[in-house]
Amino acid sequence: MLKKYLFVDGIIIVIIILFLQFFSYTKLPDIKLILIVSLLGVLFFIFTIYGFFTQKFKTKHPLDKIVFAFICCFIISAFMANIYWNQSFESSLKSCSNFYIYLLYFVFIILNVQQDRVEWILKVLFFLSIIIFLIDYATFPEPLFSYRSEERRNGITIFFYGQGFTFLGGFYFLNKFFEEKKIIYLCWFLAACFCLFMLTQARMNLVALALGFFVLLIFSNISMRYLLSFALIIVGFVFYSTSSLFTGIKDETSAQAQFYKEDVRVQAHTYFLTEMQGGLPTQIFGNGLPGSDSDLEVVARRAKEKGFWTADVGLTGIFSYFGIMGVIVWLLFFYNAFKTENTTHTMYLKAYFLTLLTTAIAGYSIFEPGYMPATVLALYLIRCSTLSMYNYEETDPI
Repeated sequence: MLKKYLFVDGIIIVIIILFLQFFSYTKLPDIKLILIVSLLGVLFFIFTIYGFFTQKFKTKHPLDKIVFAFICCFIISAFMANIYWNQSFESSLKSCSNFYIYLLYFVFIILNVQQDRVEWILKVLFFLSIIIFLIDYATFPEPLFSYRSEERRNGITIFFYGQGFTFLGGFYFLNKFFEEKKIIYLCWFLAACFCLFMLTQARMNLVALALGFFVLLIFSNISMRYLLSFALIIVGFVFYSTSSLFTGIKDETSAQAQFYKEDVRVQAHTYFLTEMQGGLPTQIFGNGLPGSDSDLEVVARRAKEKGFWTADVGLTGIFSYFGIMGVIVWLLFFYNAFKTENTTHTMYLKAYFLTLLTTAIAGYSIFEPGYMPATVLALYLIRCSTLSMYNYEETDPI
């Protein structure tokens, strides 16, 4: 039975790595990656339909309906893209291929994958992401795994698909440290911090790591945790103010605050909320994701020429793609994540969704291909941790 589980979980890990485009491996042509991900999406869809008609799939948890609604957003937005922007359904299906990973949520349900197995998958992908970071650091300025790399803010920046697992896994090990007090777990969290900040120079990563740390600390069972939190905040503020490590970030933050009205992100929000809309139906259901050879692709290209990217506008990007319906779905994701009981074992899931929330205005972790697989695992783990609240009939796992 153990070998069977390892085989199934191994296949799931391989599928996730394929969706991550081999952690943004630079030597593989983009067109092949798109075809691979699209094919996996079709296979996921067929398997989900099979599970539904064989009665192995039954909606038992509120999250199931919300995830299903999000998948419906992809389909409806394809109709909007066709009606308002002359984009073919084939092009829409290819352009939203990264979002097919949300079908993995239902694959987990059909297979009845247990929580400990999902956490094992998470740990494997976490360690792989740390290894990828180290490989990229060693091969910089031409990293083997990246979709963006450069020198900025007095440091180096490396981004690849898969960093969502660095966040989720880092918070998982910090949670384990507060539970079991084993120093090795703290070391893994610190390794995640080093990679996510020192090797990206991303301000929002620093904010997310700090917020996640204090959430887990405050809700831990450590004595004098409130006093400790206060002391660490003071120390952290002094270190941030005096250390040269943050000089680049502080300079850029100061400049953007001074020219806030001219900030391209503010202009991008305005553009995607108002100008880039085909009509009231697209505001409700979205424009869809831009595909090749369509009016939508032309408009999206013009936006990029102006410096407007959906990657800079968080939920506004979701609004542009999937309309108000998509935004509502994401608000429900956040609501379900934060309303769960504050148990010491699952607080890391709240810390992860807090990470996503920090980019809801000026980022795109909520729909970045490198975060979506980790988000799907986090949603399923929330489901596992709250199933006892609902009438749930246990089935044999596969």
